[in-house]
Amino acid sequence: MTRLIVPRGETSALETAAKSIAGLRTAEPGAILPESDDESQNWMLLRDYFQLMRRMTAAASDESLGMSQRSLAPGTTDFVIDILKQADNLEDAMKRTARTYNLIHGGYFNKVTRRRDCLVYTIDDREFPYAFSADSPPAYSVMEGLLIFLHAMLTLTTGVALTPHVRCVRSRRPKRDTRDGFLSFWEAPVRCDAPFYALEYDLSVAGIAIRKKHDRPVSAATVYDTVNEMIAEREHRVAKNDLPQRIKDLMEAGVTEQAIIARDLGLSVATLRRRLSESGTSFRDLRHQALNKMAQSMLRQGRPIGDVAETLNYVDVRSFSRAFKTWNDMTPAAFIRQLGDADA
Repeated sequence: MTRLIVPRGETSALETAAKSIAGLRTAEPGAILPESDDESQNWMLLRDYFQLMRRMTAAASDESLGMSQRSLAPGTTDFVIDILKQADNLEDAMKRTARTYNLIHGGYFNKVTRRRDCLVYTIDDREFPYAFSADSPPAYSVMEGLLIFLHAMLTLTTGVALTPHVRCVRSRRPKRDTRDGFLSFWEAPVRCDAPFYALEYDLSVAGIAIRKKHDRPVSAATVYDTVNEMIAEREHRVAKNDLPQRIKDLMEAGVTEQAIIARDLGLSVATLRRRLSESGTSFRDLRHQALNKMAQSMLRQGRPIGDVAETLNYVDVRSFSRAFKTWNDMTPAAFIRQLGDADA
């Protein structure tokens, strides 16, 4: 089995940011830094890199994760996805994504063009306000990871396997390393030392319609799920997750109906319940744990109580406050005050 790995030198900035976030009130340390099944001090599994990104994005008050001099408000990625979902087809979705990211970052960094027989998404980051040099390993890893995330986002919103339609991937990295998980992710040819980063699709996919209905909400969380599945497929292995944790991951991605979760896991509802019982838990308990984790995370980010209640699909603030108090022995308002006291 091929394992996609990333040299530690390229993940150091991200891991430093993760330790910083873990030390703040935004999360417990164990909720940020994922445990890897690999003990190497020299490299990180690609799937662990994206797991780290996912956990940091959920916990941080800045979605740029300190990688940019311009901070991004929590929910920025979900906002981009909401804009993308309004598109008619893949080409329209790519153009909307490029325009939205340009507005968010305050520069003309992204563009979509037709070039010969290709539909090309280009990112020119040479003037991007990184917290480090644009010509450095951390920048290469950030951008190559972003290309994977973008590809997964487009795949998820179209509902079509786009990987076979990738004609070429371009990176500003001067040359490839023998252990370059980001670029080894791709089956298409990769060109290094390019003037910009790019995803080039066969022009035939430009008109693929954007799906308007999905079994699960399309969000940053479900895009990370898709990335994990793609990495697993590339490595020819099954994504590693125990059943309770996999269910909580789905719930945190917005999938809360038991029947849909059972189907996604390839189980009947009865089998799902039995296996959870054997694990010493229940679907109801896991749902409460997932909702509580999401609620606390959003409150730590400073989001209004009403916004949190609406995001978690409660009918009103009172219902959410009652549930929150059951889980934590305090109301959301008291929880926020406690956070303020801890910072004082």
